[in-house]
Amino acid sequence: MECGLQFHRYRRRFRATPRNGADPWRFREGILIRLNAPDGRCAYGEIAPLPAFGTEVLPHAESYLLAFAGRIRREEVEATPEALPCCRFALESAWDDLESRSRFGGGAPAESRALLPVAGLLPGGKDPGVHVDQLLEQGYRTLKWKVGVTSFEVERDWFRAMRERVPKEVVWRLDANGALDVDTVEQWARELEEVAVEFLEQPLPVREVDSLLALAKDLALPLALDESVGTVRLLREWRDRGWPGFFVVKPAISGSPFALERFLMQAGPRVVFSSALETGIGLRHALEIVFSCNEAGRAVGWGTGALFGEDKLSPRFGARLSHSTIASIDPQAIWNQAADEPWGAID
Repeated sequence: MECGLQFHRYRRRFRATPRNGADPWRFREGILIRLNAPDGRCAYGEIAPLPAFGTEVLPHAESYLLAFAGRIRREEVEATPEALPCCRFALESAWDDLESRSRFGGGAPAESRALLPVAGLLPGGKDPGVHVDQLLEQGYRTLKWKVGVTSFEVERDWFRAMRERVPKEVVWRLDANGALDVDTVEQWARELEEVAVEFLEQPLPVREVDSLLALAKDLALPLALDESVGTVRLLREWRDRGWPGFFVVKPAISGSPFALERFLMQAGPRVVFSSALETGIGLRHALEIVFSCNEAGRAVGWGTGALFGEDKLSPRFGARLSHSTIASIDPQAIWNQAADEPWGAID
């Protein structure tokens, strides 16, 4: 079968400028695709690159799509290069929708996974105390906080103050986005010895492979990889190196959903699923994987809705994520909305 291929770009402004470690991030952009079958059916996918996580860049993705001149076949989808993981995820997911084929056997999720906790996101670089109170009131019991934005001493004092105002059952995730050095990681490890911390995420830059491995093996504090393992290829490489910590998996940028499933079957409970700040189209496909493969029932990292304004490109949900979220997403409405939004030069 040959299908028509349409696509257009989108650009989403952040409500406030977030930070990945010390770097400000002003907007999020990507490409939405639509496959049109000969019988009139259509299906949607999303290309949402994050080059810092090992994906392609947006111009390369756009050039790849343009080369098809508006027509694509299944074998061409399956031949999408591994170097274009976001293109592969979008095209393969959309084609599977056209064929009404579930990657994981279909059916309702297991009862234990029918409602997943969401990790509440705290901003980095300022005292997050008031935000903690708001998230607790909304029902969040896993809190994720960005560190490495200012000095260890300042962030340590903020963290101590936060701990005094939260219930004991709250679980913490600290995320450095690669902004720390070995000495600071060891300082955090000492500070967190008696704290319910699930893990410290991406403590060192991606390039510091040996140091990351050494810290993970030497410290009692659990570590997680995020930027280091953005794609299935990188996930495999770190598995083969013997990484003993957690893998943070962003399905929408990982590559082939089938290849990701094979990895997840081996990785088991050391996986934590997370947002790539995709629109509802990419979210829908990502959640199909999450609800099928999150065997440990760990909190998922989709507490990101407040980062964007009211652009209607993704659904809002709170401290619990239900399987019905998938059915509630209208890909055609998101496609139309994104087509109407200007994505020109940022002022």
